[in-house]
Amino acid sequence: MSRKTVKVTVPINKPDEFSKLIKTIVAQHTEEGSKSPLKSHRSVNMSTFKTLSIKAEGLRSKAEQLRHRSEKLMEQSRVIYGNAKGQTISTPYTLYNMVDDIKDTLLLAYKGNEESLGEWGFDVSVGSAKSPGAKSKPGK
Repeated sequence: MSRKTVKVTVPINKPDEFSKLIKTIVAQHTEEGSKSPLKSHRSVNMSTFKTLSIKAEGLRSKAEQLRHRSEKLMEQSRVIYGNAKGQTISTPYTLYNMVDDIKDTLLLAYKGNEESLGEWGFDVSVGSAKSPGAKSKPGK
């Protein structure tokens, strides 16, 4: 005869599922009342368990509200920066557009000394390239 194996998983890394499990445990314990096998559990006080679950659920709910608010604020900042979805360097009245104009103005002001844009906070890379010459045709 084969041996029965049992695996019971606790979804600790899936907060919504873990919260649902906790609520179900509390509800089942309450429903069974004095017949609950957890009534006299030696290491888990179900009153404390229920209190902690209510506290955790309240904190999680508040965190979700704050995250939603935070995401809205982040999107507003992206619109102002000019890197929100659909925006480009050409989107007027954005910081991205204005920084591009500032960069162009400074490049003109410091023509021949472009390294000076580094003093303005720009990351400037200066190198040299060979001037393109006339290409020779093969065989000549």
